[in-house]
Parts: sequence; structure tokens; C-alpha cells
Amino acid sequence: MTGFEIASLVVASVNATAAAVAAIGIWYGIRAMVRANRERARALDQQREADDKRHAETMTAFREMREADDKRHTETMTAFHEMREADDKRHAATMTALQELMRR
Repeated sequence: MTGFEIASLVVASVNATAAAVAAIGIWYGIRAMVRANRERARALDQQREADDKRHAETMTAFREMREADDKRHTETMTAFHEMREADDKRHAATMTALQELMRR
């Protein structure tokens, strides 16, 4: 075997080794990206679940506040109408008494 053939074999071996190293590097890089994407997706799912839970808690609290507000409003309006009816009765009694007084 001549020096040229040996040099050609060495160059071919070095090229093959470089190609193998590049292929392994690319394969490792792709696996790392896939792993990172899975971890990111898992983190996003956890964040979404936390957001959904926080939203549900907020809506429950809002609903409870709204129900309490509605109850207070109903109580206030009931008291207002009762006062109004009492005022109307007093007014009617006063008008009746005034009419009776004017008739005399």
C-alpha cells in the first residue's frame, strides 16, 4: 500500500468519524429539544391547571359575594317597603283624622 492510499484511508476514517460524531451530536440535540418541549408542555399544563383553579375559586367567591349582596338588597328593600306601608297607613290615618276634624 502506498503512502497516498494510506493517507486516503486515514482521511476517509477521519471523515467517517467526524460524520459519526456529528450524527451523534445531532441526535443528542434533537433528544434534548424533545425533552425540553415535553417539560415545557408539562409546565404549561400545570400553569393552566393552577389558572383554572384560581379562576374557579375567584368565581365561587364572586358568586358568594353576589348572593350576599342580593340578600342584603332584598332585606333592605323589604324593610323599605314595610316603612313605606307604615308611612302610608300613618298618612291615611292622619288624612282621615284631618277630614274628620274639618267636617266638625
